[in-house]
Amino acid sequence: MPDFMGKLVNDAKKRIRSGYYNIKTDILHRPVSLKHAVKSATNNAIIGEIKPISPALGPLRPNLDPIDVALKIAKGGAIALSILTEPDNFGGSLSNVLQIRRHVGVPLLMKDIIIDKTQVETGAKVGADCVLLIDTVFSRPGVDSLTGLIDIAHDNQLEVLLEVHRKDELARALNSDADIIGINNRNLETFKTDLGTTADLISAVQDRAEKIIVSESGFAKAEDIRRLKSVGVDGFLIGSSIMLSEDLESKVREFVLA
Repeated sequence: MPDFMGKLVNDAKKRIRSGYYNIKTDILHRPVSLKHAVKSATNNAIIGEIKPISPALGPLRPNLDPIDVALKIAKGGAIALSILTEPDNFGGSLSNVLQIRRHVGVPLLMKDIIIDKTQVETGAKVGADCVLLIDTVFSRPGVDSLTGLIDIAHDNQLEVLLEVHRKDELARALNSDADIIGINNRNLETFKTDLGTTADLISAVQDRAEKIIVSESGFAKAEDIRRLKSVGVDGFLIGSSIMLSEDLESKVREFVLA
């Protein structure tokens, strides 16, 4: 799809104008640190993603029961949950975060195309502990500044997972105030996925500045986890292969114990 990232950003602008993020709910929640959960994991630090639809693969679990799925992923040993709240391309929902927050104690990552402070503030209201920011988004016009959104997230007691895909983006992320860096193995412009992306980017880094690094996308089996553990990855964010599994709990455990 040509310029899919452009479409994602434009869709986000439309949702903001429509009032999608203007919710009145403000759940009482003491934040749980995703950064600490990754650092203190006894086994592989797996962030299980709840993603009904994949633009690359199509419907994964379009009619999922968010609470049932969340509980099974957590029971499988995931240290955190990533929850899509982007409805237009990923089938996500803000209400999924609200529902899941009431039933699990692990950190929740709000995963959306975040370009505006309203979205960050809404993340805090629905009970998220961390928000995803995507470096490449901030080169687009009409988008708030990355530094400003990181500050707003921290003001709202939210951690930030800053996603990168290229070496220059990783260099910027290492010098940012983001709490966690996510290296996406999937190019969102072409949908091509290559686990070597994480290895290549990490190998080019001389000073990680003690940043936590999570590898995202493309994990299908335990061997994939073992491959990237050896290059110094701290955690793994996995969505599609978990969503497509008939036994969520067992699939997560396969990655946790790899």
